[in-house]
Amino acid sequence: MANSGVSAGDQLQAQVTYGYDSNPFKLSSPEGIQRGTEFKSLKLKYQGDNGPQGSIKKANLRYRLELHRDIYNPSRDAASNWALKGHLSWLGRFKLGERKANLRLSADLGQEKSTYYSQTQGQIAETGEGDLIGDRFGFDAAAVSAELSYYLSKKTSWSLLSQFSQRNYRQDYANLGLEPLDYNEFRLQPGLRYKADSGLNTRFFVYHRSRYYRGLQNNPQDDRSLVEYSLKGYGLVLSQPLHQRLHATVYLSGYFARDNGQGVRDLDAHKVTTTFKYQLASGADITLMNQAYWRGYLDPQLSPEESEIGTSGRSRRGIMAEIIYSQPLVVDSLRGSIALASQRERNSLDALSYQRSTLVIGLRYEI
Repeated sequence: MANSGVSAGDQLQAQVTYGYDSNPFKLSSPEGIQRGTEFKSLKLKYQGDNGPQGSIKKANLRYRLELHRDIYNPSRDAASNWALKGHLSWLGRFKLGERKANLRLSADLGQEKSTYYSQTQGQIAETGEGDLIGDRFGFDAAAVSAELSYYLSKKTSWSLLSQFSQRNYRQDYANLGLEPLDYNEFRLQPGLRYKADSGLNTRFFVYHRSRYYRGLQNNPQDDRSLVEYSLKGYGLVLSQPLHQRLHATVYLSGYFARDNGQGVRDLDAHKVTTTFKYQLASGADITLMNQAYWRGYLDPQLSPEESEIGTSGRSRRGIMAEIIYSQPLVVDSLRGSIALASQRERNSLDALSYQRSTLVIGLRYEI
């Protein structure tokens, strides 16, 4: 590590994968329009802290930089995407009365780029006038947050997170008459953590998010009628070792979103994810993840269209399952893996229902 110019508290992970995607554009009938294709992925993650020998407990400053790139074959290049994220946080420890407490200040920056491939049109999305809007959802994002944690005991702590964030879509297509999607958002989130003697870790939180759009209007004839969203959400995480080698995690989350107009964008969403990880004696491990979700607009007559270009279904529900086998190769810092995933989504509009499966082989190196 010292010879590479990286401090002892830093860590670098690099992962390359090669895989097959049966339905990269999530089309209802991919075999009639597009076929499956191979793809390659690259993930880089650099993180560290200023603690001695990377000690998380004693570190006050932490930083992280992540890059994720998916590259599809040229014939399916519209499925390619990338994301770049940076994180910096500072932790201060002190006492409130006789109890321990800490304050974490964080800043996050990010960029994401993907091509908007319309499920209803079966091609890169275009307006009714025939203008392509494939860059509709590429964005820059920034957030600053402060989280206060108060320890009632070694096993129980309360927290309060406040965050201000914004998202700027890089291409609004205002020249084509489309409304900008940029917004600012404020988040307030109280939470509770508890660790039992059995090893059960529990985290519960609720939040309120106020989202203010800077150009999206409830009434296109009134510049003052900007859309505002109120989102009330929840999350529950349960993590428990079931055996010396078996660990399980359950994550339940959801939100209730309401706009300030006539309820055009009112919707509810819920999701549950279960993860089981089994450690083999050889150092290999097997991970099984299952996910189920539901998302739906409340008024079937008012659900908004798909970015002003087509029809959207009132509700959608889906399930996903993935199994991953990973083991060290030659040295512990190098691991190989193979993953198989299957996803099925049912939409109230049949043209938006789809099935998708992926098979991925990868290598990960960590120093």
